[in-house]
Amino acid sequence: MIERPDAPKAAPAGSGARSLRRAVAMLTLIHRRGRPQSLAEMAQALSIPKSTAYDLLNAMLHEGLLTPADGTRFALGHRLHELGAGYRAQVDILREGARIVRALRDETGETVQLSAMEGPLMHVLMKEEGFRAVRIISNTGSRVPVNWAAAGRLLVSDLDDEGLRRILTSTVAPSPTGLAETDVDRLMDQIRAARAAGYAMEIGETNQHAGCVAAPVLDDDNKVIAALSLAAPEQRLNSPDRMILVTAARRAAADLGAALSACRNGQVTRR
Repeated sequence: MIERPDAPKAAPAGSGARSLRRAVAMLTLIHRRGRPQSLAEMAQALSIPKSTAYDLLNAMLHEGLLTPADGTRFALGHRLHELGAGYRAQVDILREGARIVRALRDETGETVQLSAMEGPLMHVLMKEEGFRAVRIISNTGSRVPVNWAAAGRLLVSDLDDEGLRRILTSTVAPSPTGLAETDVDRLMDQIRAARAAGYAMEIGETNQHAGCVAAPVLDDDNKVIAALSLAAPEQRLNSPDRMILVTAARRAAADLGAALSACRNGQVTRR
């Protein structure tokens, strides 16, 4: 923290939109000038009262958005790098995911989804409708309990027993068909088995006369960061041919994991 400047007391920085705009302006100024800035330099350049700039500066120091560069000047902080990396990862997964989701839909003719966790729920990032007349409950942007979906079981499969039990206990709910597993112990067994097998499958647990196969998208540390799922009629999933869909989903998930790894390492992915 820095010492409060000697200046007439101004209105507190507060938590409103104006304070946010001023904080962003301070960060932008440092970025555009390409060098650390002092409190006085920022306050003068942005016409912000020094006492207000002081409050914003200390808040951003506390949150890691700024960091001291020397005795009087401040540079962009590590938290901005983390947020930027998160933004880039999100952009990468949406861009690369869209390409691979479409390719898997074209290959199989079935509806394909790409999902990730958002808090304790499964979040459907994107969906491509298949050529077959199969309707699934989840739509792009929807959030559902992990016990409703094969993909959801994979997305939480890297949690330890304590963390997994906690998230299941707080979110498990009956599915639209009433057939999805709601017993936490049995769910944990299903989740561990799916992770070991490298794919998950459900039939009729959420959608009547249809089911899903899902495969995990893994990062460089072999951790699940997303899941690709393929919805199909129950007759296809109940036949020996279901392994064709499992194989296709696993291959597509591996391709997406490799593409995201290439993005992280600054390589150009093949189109």
